[in-house]
Amino acid sequence: MRSSFVQNGSVYIHVLENGNRSSSVPPLLVIGGLWEPAERALPLLTGLKSHVAALSLRGRGLSSTPLTGYDLSHHLTDIDAVVRTHGLKDYCVLGFSRGGSYALGWALAHQRDMAGLIIVDQPPVHQKPGDGYVAYWSNLVYLGVPILNFMRLEALHGLERDAVEVDFTSRLSELSIPVALFIGRNRGATLPSDLSDEILRSYRKALPACTVVEFTSSGHMIPDEEQEKYINEVESFLTSRA
Repeated sequence: MRSSFVQNGSVYIHVLENGNRSSSVPPLLVIGGLWEPAERALPLLTGLKSHVAALSLRGRGLSSTPLTGYDLSHHLTDIDAVVRTHGLKDYCVLGFSRGGSYALGWALAHQRDMAGLIIVDQPPVHQKPGDGYVAYWSNLVYLGVPILNFMRLEALHGLERDAVEVDFTSRLSELSIPVALFIGRNRGATLPSDLSDEILRSYRKALPACTVVEFTSSGHMIPDEEQEKYINEVESFLTSRA
């Protein structure tokens, strides 16, 4: 496992990497959910046979926490710094939850350099935080650990202040690279899926060749609730891009 930092102006972004680059299997860049640091991708980093990199976006994990700059465009510059510094080419991107909206924004601008895209349980929308956003997330405890152990309060305030909604639905058809959509189907899960049947239909309509993978024992937290299947499905997608 390799740990490093890349510089994006005055912001330093933490990256974890594992595996060796291969001419047969594309590398994978993992973008976690709202509060998730790179360490949350450890199951993928250690479970996949190919080259995998995961980043902690600004305000998460070991990355810098600027006082301003938390809209979509600012997060995309973090991704750009990682891709350029690590020389990623013909790579796949996986975005989970809110990270899926960053992944979509990135792919729509950079798909010519990519081999594929995996969206994990995220509507095609970069959402603007609603009322009570900071209060909710700053008090949330997941699997016994406070969210603020992974993401700084300043970053939550920054998102609430800076983020604006961007709906990518009308642009999904612009994607010409292979796309997989992972969706949780356990309606009784503590955290149910963020994808309604209507949203799923919009994905299918815009991307008829999209591969939809259903996780029947999972709600939204697919990477935790069906970890083995999750890793296997990501592996399958990567090897199919070889």
